[in-house]
Amino acid sequence: MNNTSMDQKNFTRGGQITLHNLRMYAQIMDKVVVGAVLVFLVVTLFMMWALTSSYQRYVIGQYSSATLFSIIDEKGYTTFLEPSGEEKRVTYRDITQSVIIKNLVKKASRQGILSIMVGLVAGMMTLLLVSRWLRKRGEKHAENHLLKGDRILPPELTKKMIYQKKQDSDLCLANLPLIKDAETAHFLFHGTTGSGKSNAIKELLDQIRRRGDRVILYDKSCNFLEEFYRPDTDILLNPLDHRGQAWDLWAECRDAADFDNLAVAQIPMSSHQDPFWINAARTLFSTVAFGMRHDKDRSIVKLLRLLLSADLELIQQCLKGTEAESLISSKTEKTSMSIKSVLATYLKSLKYVNDGIQYQKDEKDKSHTETPFSIRQWVKNDEASHWLFITSLGDRHETLKPLISAWIDIAVNTLLSITPDPKRRIWLILDELTSLQPLPSLIHTLSESRKFGGCVVIGIQNYAQLAKLYNPDGAREISSLLNTRFMFRQPDPDIARWVASNFGEAIVDEVREGYSYGANSIRDGISISRVETRKPLVSYSEIMSLANLHAFVRLPGDYPVTRVDFHYRSRKRYHIGLLERECHVKIMDDVDQLLETCQKGNLVPVNVEATSSNVPHPKEAISSHPQELIDVVEII
Repeated sequence: MNNTSMDQKNFTRGGQITLHNLRMYAQIMDKVVVGAVLVFLVVTLFMMWALTSSYQRYVIGQYSSATLFSIIDEKGYTTFLEPSGEEKRVTYRDITQSVIIKNLVKKASRQGILSIMVGLVAGMMTLLLVSRWLRKRGEKHAENHLLKGDRILPPELTKKMIYQKKQDSDLCLANLPLIKDAETAHFLFHGTTGSGKSNAIKELLDQIRRRGDRVILYDKSCNFLEEFYRPDTDILLNPLDHRGQAWDLWAECRDAADFDNLAVAQIPMSSHQDPFWINAARTLFSTVAFGMRHDKDRSIVKLLRLLLSADLELIQQCLKGTEAESLISSKTEKTSMSIKSVLATYLKSLKYVNDGIQYQKDEKDKSHTETPFSIRQWVKNDEASHWLFITSLGDRHETLKPLISAWIDIAVNTLLSITPDPKRRIWLILDELTSLQPLPSLIHTLSESRKFGGCVVIGIQNYAQLAKLYNPDGAREISSLLNTRFMFRQPDPDIARWVASNFGEAIVDEVREGYSYGANSIRDGISISRVETRKPLVSYSEIMSLANLHAFVRLPGDYPVTRVDFHYRSRKRYHIGLLERECHVKIMDDVDQLLETCQKGNLVPVNVEATSSNVPHPKEAISSHPQELIDVVEII
């Protein structure tokens, strides 16, 4: 079909439909206007009747008749009734020229004008009210009716519902009150970079600070630290930051199970690697670390040197009688070297840890300068009111990722070991969760931390990252445990579809309107029919087109989905994100060399026994409990 023919059809279609609509509009307006005029006349006459007396109406009638007949016969006579009831014969001229009668008519005229004005107002109101009623009737017939499923309402109506049910919390985001005591059902903030997640989380943190609740805050970019950190009160864990607290691995772990949990968090399972190497590295690390727990001169560096540089025979003797005994052997040197290579990959971050020992120029001179901080003890201390910041920085993050993941997993796991108290509130803020390694205890904590007062806030840029990190089943488990959801813009259509699916669908009795037209106007008409349809409550295109700081919200319970608008707040930065800590150069160089050698798989075993005259023989160092590696070697 050529363009000319198509233009002609469009012109005809537009003309027919327009003329048909005009005819129907005129047909309706004729009756509406007639009704309004009738109301005007009735109201005017009624008002005139109510405002004037019978004698006034009689005088007005006589005056009107006299005025008319005086034109024909000015000297003509008529009978006029006086106010006293006496009849008097007077001329038409006498009536029209009488001052008393003129005053009465003038007064009646003012009353008549007032009656007309009231009649006009009544007529106009009738016209507007009937028009509005007809419009509402039209809207009602064209309105889709929700049969089943979810609904979406403006935030004002949602807020009103929350207040009516008396379920409003003292926490409020984007002027929408959250559900009372629902913070232990956890939060999800989802949206692409720059869409407003961090701004919303900061708004929540402001209110948590006013509450006085405790917070464990993972801060990848040190953005939260710059604005919320209180040096005199809060705790900072960052091995590269001068303000960071010392942390002792052995003060944190109580028994073999704790060392096993730490190893699982520190050394994640990889989908691209044989599980044997990961499990072997975990077992070796937890066994050796557990064995050093009674060593008075224990340190992280000492642990690394023992794991990475001691000869295989020495390590094998140290592991005798433990579950790790078969992993290290001089007969399977390549296997042992591969396990050490895995260890070196994931233990890099430990070399930076300040474990409370200050190394002087003489490496043999060590003194405890501060009491190491324990995450486990902090979580268990209900008297504490300060926040715990676990920070990183972009260019150092990959190096610190295993350590930070282990720290956070310790905190997450400890939540489940404290005394149950539904009134307690300990917040775990994990913005950019997917920048960490998988947290082994996260799903378990999300499902069971409610009775302990745990409140988890997770921020991610897109669901695909979560599915990649925790695999699809794990990602669905995490998602299913996050009940309050703030969904910001997502430009990817597949992820936007997943976001839209979070808001459910509705079964709607939908109105379909059709036009018919022809050469004869009798064929013109509009047909209205209803069809039951199933449709998503929020379309994925709406998610893709959301402006920054705008989000759809799903609240727990029987509440509608609503769309809220956050406001950007310019905040003052009170602190520097990172104050670099000076590390002992020689120790760092030595450990770096060990790590590099192990990762390359070219480790040359060092007989540590030969390097120090003060080192006891391994057999003498092993106690009656073979799992304990007390004073096995003098590493430093």
